[in-house]
Amino acid sequence: MLLFMTIVFFRFLFAKPNTGDFRLVKQSENVFLYERWIDAGAGEKVREIKAVFLVHADAENIMRTLKDPAKGKAWNVNARHYQVMRTPDENRWISYIQYDIPWPFDDQDCCLAFHANGREVSFESTNHSAFPVAENMTRISGTRGKWILEDTHSGNVKVTYFITTDRSKKIPRWVSDPIVHGNLIKTMEKFKSLAEQ
Repeated sequence: MLLFMTIVFFRFLFAKPNTGDFRLVKQSENVFLYERWIDAGAGEKVREIKAVFLVHADAENIMRTLKDPAKGKAWNVNARHYQVMRTPDENRWISYIQYDIPWPFDDQDCCLAFHANGREVSFESTNHSAFPVAENMTRISGTRGKWILEDTHSGNVKVTYFITTDRSKKIPRWVSDPIVHGNLIKTMEKFKSLAEQ
C-alpha cells in the first residue's frame, strides 16, 4: 500500500502541465516547493512560490483547518498571533497574523482577505480597521495567492498552494531565500499534519 501511495504521490507532483516555468527549489518527504520570478510592473519582479503535497483528509476538513484560528497559529511557522474574523458570507473571512521573525528580519504582520469558491480559496492583502498596523511591526504587503484542492483516485486531496508577496529590498536574496524556502516547507508540513487529524 505504501509503495502504491508513493507512486501516486510522485505521479501527481511531477505532472508537467502544472509546473509551467516554475523550478523545484526545495523538497521534503511530503512537500515539493517550486518558484519563479514574474513581472510586477515598473521593472520590478516578484517571487511566486508554489507548494504541492497530498493530504490524507477530505476537502471539507482542509477548509476547516484554514478557518481555525487555533490551528492557524500552530501551522504558521513563527506565528505569535493568529486571528480569524468571520463575515456574514461563510465563504469569506479575514485572517490577521503576527510573526515573531528571527534576525535579520523585523517582526512582521499581515492582514489577508480570503474567498472560497468551491475547491479554490484565494487570498490577498487587505486593510481592516480591526487590524491596524502595529508599532514595531512591518506590514507584509502585496500578498496574493490561492489554495487549490483536488480529489485524487487514491482518496487523498492534492493541495497546490500559490503565493506572491512584495519583495523586501532590505534583505539580499542569498540571505532571505533559504529562510523563505525552509519556513514554507515547515509551514506546509504542519498544515498537512493538522488537516489529517
